[in-house]
Amino acid sequence: MTANKRRKKLKNKNNAVYVLEVLLMTAASVFLSVVSSAIFVSLPGLFCIAAASALFSCVLFLTKARALLPAAIISFAVTFILNGDIISAFASLIYIIAGAYIYFGVKSKKKRTQITVGIAAVLTAIFAVMLVAPIISSAGMSINAIVSEIDSGLTDGIENSINQFFIAFPQYSGAPDLDAEQRAADFEKHKEKIIIDMKGMLPACFILYNLFIAYLSTALFKIAYNIFIPMANPNRKKIKNKYWRINVSVISAIIMIASVFMFLAVQFSGGDNILAYIVLKNLIYILFPGFCIMGIYLVYDKLFDKVAGIFPVILVAGAVIFAFVLQFALFVALVFFIILGLYAALISDLKKISEKAKKLMFGDDDDDDYID
Repeated sequence: MTANKRRKKLKNKNNAVYVLEVLLMTAASVFLSVVSSAIFVSLPGLFCIAAASALFSCVLFLTKARALLPAAIISFAVTFILNGDIISAFASLIYIIAGAYIYFGVKSKKKRTQITVGIAAVLTAIFAVMLVAPIISSAGMSINAIVSEIDSGLTDGIENSINQFFIAFPQYSGAPDLDAEQRAADFEKHKEKIIIDMKGMLPACFILYNLFIAYLSTALFKIAYNIFIPMANPNRKKIKNKYWRINVSVISAIIMIASVFMFLAVQFSGGDNILAYIVLKNLIYILFPGFCIMGIYLVYDKLFDKVAGIFPVILVAGAVIFAFVLQFALFVALVFFIILGLYAALISDLKKISEKAKKLMFGDDDDDDYID
């Protein structure tokens, strides 16, 4: 390296801020990972995982991935010493995996959609192993024993959640005009149906949980990257919103539409094809968040692009009002955004197909190679 290049590099990088940022963000990532391993399945635990992943991906950008192994060792050791549980210690490494996936994905110029789906797929596989491993150790390698153990655990967990819900909201446990005995019978009937439905929806819930971690991690990464990286390296460009978006493909849109029609056909046909019903319902619930996000992007682009600051306020305020005042309106709003998202995913490809069809049928108007 020449003297001029060395001076330029030192000028472009604030070494004191660089060291301070690396230390603080690494410490914050480790702390959040330890907290997330203690409150793993809760909403705060989910945010801790996402925030730790976002901060650690920035650390990797600053250190060129040299912090990968030391941070993993520290997180694993601290969590194991505090909890004494090997599963919790491995759970504390989730942020390492998600942060590294973001770092290497961005370095290889992958789109945010690819990075988000990739993180979700990896987390789904890891969490599945972490959930099944203790069952295998206690139930052995028998498939029937493993399935029975999982089914029993799911039933107990869902039933406990339902009991807590009906204790908090007794008005949903049965018709108010029934006597206590009838209400109890009605409650049990509702509970059994909900347990069956929740078991059928478990794959979608599991995948959506991981997709939300992945989506939130990538969202927080953009914010953290744009704040912290320019401090240590003023020449580093910020990530722009238009380049960091979730874009669902036309193939996914076609699958979504086909699944909805097939689901309705199965539901109203009067048949007993429960497996098709469960598969299609899970597929619809897995796909709809992506289209809902694209619908929100479309509304933002068309209506609020010039007043970007007011859009998040309106969105949050609207969600709160819908959720607590007009619950049916929340469902309508979600369906509205999903339809807009499907439109956004399909419209560009439909225009291309339409233009190609016109050229095939009527020829190319721009073609000058013709006989006068």
